[in-house]
Order: sequence, then structure tokens, then C-alpha cells
Amino acid sequence: MRSFQGMRRLAVVGVALAGVLGTGAAGTATAAGEETAVFCPIGYVCLQPLFGSQPVLVRQGDRATFSPALRVTEVTNSTSVTYCVTGGLNYALPAGGTQTWDSTVNSVAPMPVPGACLA
Repeated sequence: MRSFQGMRRLAVVGVALAGVLGTGAAGTATAAGEETAVFCPIGYVCLQPLFGSQPVLVRQGDRATFSPALRVTEVTNSTSVTYCVTGGLNYALPAGGTQTWDSTVNSVAPMPVPGACLA
């Protein structure tokens, strides 16, 4: 099962890379453990839906809400600010951070001042 997930992830990365390179945008891939994270362009928070469709991109500084909640397998923060992720799990995702687990997301937003995510 691990090799199937790895192949699926590689295919998603390839599709995302082809799309970004075709538009001339720049970005980097980050590592999560030993596996490569889904490609996420610099300046975006990327949410990878559970069933392998294209990532949902949220531009740095923007907020996104999902109703019904979006079921994701990975959230990557390629921005320069910490983001608050709320849903089945509530957490702060630092700049350059990636979380990989199956969960639901109700919203993502830049962390407010004074620096705490409120559920």
C-alpha cells in the first residue's frame, strides 16, 4: 500500500509541477518525514483533498472557509506567515510547514495578532 501512495503522490507532484512551470510561477517542494510533500508554489497555503484532485491554493494573506468542510490529506504552508487551520484538528501551521494526515478543514487564515489561533 505504501508504494501505491508514493506513486500517487509522485503523480500529483508531477501534475502540479507541470502546471506551475507552464505558467512561469516559482515554488519549492518541502519534505514531510521521508516522503516528498505535494508541490506548493511560494506564497500559497496548499490543501491536498483526500481523493487526489488538484490542491486548493490560498494566496498569502487571504482567508478561506469551506462549507461543507474540506477533507484533506496534507496542508502545506509556502508563505512567510503562520496560518491557523481549523476543522477536525485545530493547529498553527508555521511558514514552510507541512502537516500530513487525513482530516477535515473548515478554514485557513493568517494567525492574528497577538499570535494565537482561536478555534
